[in-house]
Amino acid sequence: MGPLYTIEHSAEEPVSPRVLLHHFDGAMDAGHAGALAIEQLLMTLPHERMATFDVDTLVDYRARRPIMTYATHTYESAVMPELALDLVQDDEGEDLLVLHGAEPDFRWNEFVGAVTHLVVSMGVSRAVGMTGLPLATPHTRPTYVHHHGNRPELLPDQPDFFGRVEVPGSMSAFLELRLGQAGLDSRGLSAGIPHYVARDDYPAGAAALLAAVSASTGLALPVGDLEAAASINRAEIDAEAAGQPEVAAVVSALEAQYDAVAPVSSTELAHLVDVPSADEIGARLEAFLEAAEADDAWRLDNRQEE
Repeated sequence: MGPLYTIEHSAEEPVSPRVLLHHFDGAMDAGHAGALAIEQLLMTLPHERMATFDVDTLVDYRARRPIMTYATHTYESAVMPELALDLVQDDEGEDLLVLHGAEPDFRWNEFVGAVTHLVVSMGVSRAVGMTGLPLATPHTRPTYVHHHGNRPELLPDQPDFFGRVEVPGSMSAFLELRLGQAGLDSRGLSAGIPHYVARDDYPAGAAALLAAVSASTGLALPVGDLEAAASINRAEIDAEAAGQPEVAAVVSALEAQYDAVAPVSSTELAHLVDVPSADEIGARLEAFLEAAEADDAWRLDNRQEE
């Protein structure tokens, strides 16, 4: 079996990133908040490839079949998954690492070991994962970002939403755990996405994630494009809600619930989002993942019919 990754950055060009940001496609990401945040960074900031992982050994193509384009009598192309580590410069020229792409299906321990070796050898001291979490919050209010990590004393004051709960594992969560055990300040950020738009792009969630990363790491990250997109997205949701009384009623009820405890304290915020029990959280997460897999299969069937 060949190497798990290939280094693509010259050893003669030393780098000194202190922060790793990571997000993987495939696990729960309500509003595509984590994916949009990564996309924003790679679209707007200078970057180069540091390492590429061998997806042939990490990804189950039959579980997540690559999309192929068929036209008339010919297959024209196939979009294969990628898993890469990029070196990015923030708006002030500081180096950071961004790990992104398909969530591995296989060899989790080896993959995490390889990532740990790479980032520690380059001097990274903090890692931050980003994702979206569906919550009972309105789109007309600021996006709440929940912080978690291996050093609770360094996290901002916030309620203990979930207590102790067992949930299906994700690579982002597993990496957060293992990097923390390796001695890094390892954190995760979960943006609260209104549950009624959880399957659609929600740029306000991505903007909130990047703003929280900037606040916790000191990195200068661009959010202007996402904030502009969020304004357009809000107007579209408002227009759709105005035409559907039942949706407007849900939004109004969530607004009243939110405003009843504003300004929000750490204790009061736990009631704001109507957090379910531990068993409900696990069940909802499993249902979300199953629905996402069903959506992928539906899209593939439709493309084949077309």
